Parts: sequence; C-alpha cells; structure tokens
Amino acid sequence: MAALSNLSFHLSAKSSNAKTGPMAVSTSSKLTCSPSCPFLPDNGGGCYAQSGPLNLHWLKVTNGERGTNFRTFLESLRSLPNGSAFRHNQGGDLVHNAGKISETFIRKMTAAVRHLRAYTYTHHSLLLGSNLSLLKYANRNGFTINVSCESERQVDDTIAAGLPAVVVVDSEELRTTWHTAGGNVVIVCPAQRIEDKTCADCMLCYKRGRKVAIGFLAHGNAKKKVNAKLSEVQ
Repeated sequence: MAALSNLSFHLSAKSSNAKTGPMAVSTSSKLTCSPSCPFLPDNGGGCYAQSGPLNLHWLKVTNGERGTNFRTFLESLRSLPNGSAFRHNQGGDLVHNAGKISETFIRKMTAAVRHLRAYTYTHHSLLLGSNLSLLKYANRNGFTINVSCESERQVDDTIAAGLPAVVVVDSEELRTTWHTAGGNVVIVCPAQRIEDKTCADCMLCYKRGRKVAIGFLAHGNAKKKVNAKLSEVQ
C-alpha cells in the first residue's frame, strides 16, 4: 500500500451526478480499495466505478493528474459549509495497509468532517487489525462509515457488531423492504426506486435506525457479474 502522503484525493464541492444530487462527493486513489472487496478486477470484477466516465476520472485521480494530497484534501473538507451533505468515495475505500485501516487517516478524516453530514462505505474486513474499533470510533464521532455486505447474514453480523450495514442485492429484486433472519430491516435505496429522488434528498446512508440496512440493486455495466457473485455468497 502506498504511503498516505503519496495518495491522491479529489473533492467535487457539488456533484453533477443525477443520482447523487447536488452534494459534495470525493474520489480516492484506487490504491485505497480493500483487497477483500469481491468486486475488484482480480476478484472477478463487477465494481460499478470501474467503467464509464467515473472510471476515467478515477484513473486520473489515481495517477495524480487530478486531486490533491491528503493534507490539502482535509483543508478542502473543512471549508465546506456547516451541515452540508458529503459522500466520501464515489470511487475508492478507506486508506489501509494490507487491509488494515490507517488510524491516522480515520482520526484526521473524522475531525475534518465533524461539521458535515458525512458518510461513506467500506469493504475492509472487520476482523483485521483495529478495523472494528476504528470504524466504531468514526461512527461515534459523526462520520458514518457503512460496512458493505453481500448477504443478509453479513448484514446481521455487522449490525450485531455495532456498525451500520448496506447490502448489494440482485438487480432483479422486486421487494422494496424486508426483514433478515436476525430481525433487521433492509430498505432498497430510495434513489434507485423513486423517480427524482437523490442521495442529497434521502441521506439514509448518513442517518437511520440502528437495525436498518440499505439495499443497493446491482447496477452498471457489470451487474450480471455482481448478480453471479451474490449467488455464490447467499
């Protein structure tokens, strides 16, 4: 893993993505991606961000053509208006070393976004290093980090561990809400199923009930790969 000081981060103060809506979003170097993510190319692919215009942007951030170093990125975050919505990582994950999340990164990021309604997602394993405690620290202190899951069992385990969960579901899923075996509720992303609803309108990924997980329908050019991967872990 590259040193934190050598990674690039890009902030768009106002996203032009129709689904996200007019909110601040960031992109981190591809080197931040978790080795345990099942949708990495080496793990079979399926990542929605690995194609189209977003991937072209992501590549430029990764090679340093766009974005800034971590210190400047934090300064940009601190300059965002109080209470504004911020999604960290439309591409990328939390800075790590062989899957172990960087404590420096978590603590500095959490401090920088404390004045925002900030959220993100991670595929890093809760079993490695101090990952579990660092994710709990961020969530306790106002930076919502959702654990990305691929099954209802993972959702139940994540919520039992005291962390918020999101889960990818088959692209053909027709239900909009249901209960897991552990009694938790899955709600399919409103921005995916309600016309003109955006992430900026919804913000369930930032704040919701403790026993509520957000379901994301597999989407993008590789959704068939995602569907196939999901069938392996059910």
